[in-house]
Amino acid sequence: MLRVAKFLSNLALILIIVWLGVLNTQPVTLVTAPQLLDPSGIWIFSIPLFLIIISAVFVGFLMGCMTEYVRAGKTRKYLRERNSSLEESNMKLKKIEKNLELEDDDILSLLKR
Repeated sequence: MLRVAKFLSNLALILIIVWLGVLNTQPVTLVTAPQLLDPSGIWIFSIPLFLIIISAVFVGFLMGCMTEYVRAGKTRKYLRERNSSLEESNMKLKKIEKNLELEDDDILSLLKR
């Protein structure tokens, strides 16, 4: 079922991109540098509008992914610290069990769960 949902969502995305490309094929002038810095006009391009739109969406998606990765870094760090703390606690518990030879103790068996 999940495979079908992925296929349909990808198909819808491809259709939207193709539709956008067909409807917006007219060329537009993209000026990437001010005329004061580029008097010869080397940095002026004439490209189809849909390429500009798709490029802008892609760059926005990448920026959003990077922002989310940075934001989630705090959570990943916190989880790593908690995991190492839990591992240390488990090691201490095993060491206590071994030193006291209380492997069959009722209280320690409750802590193992």
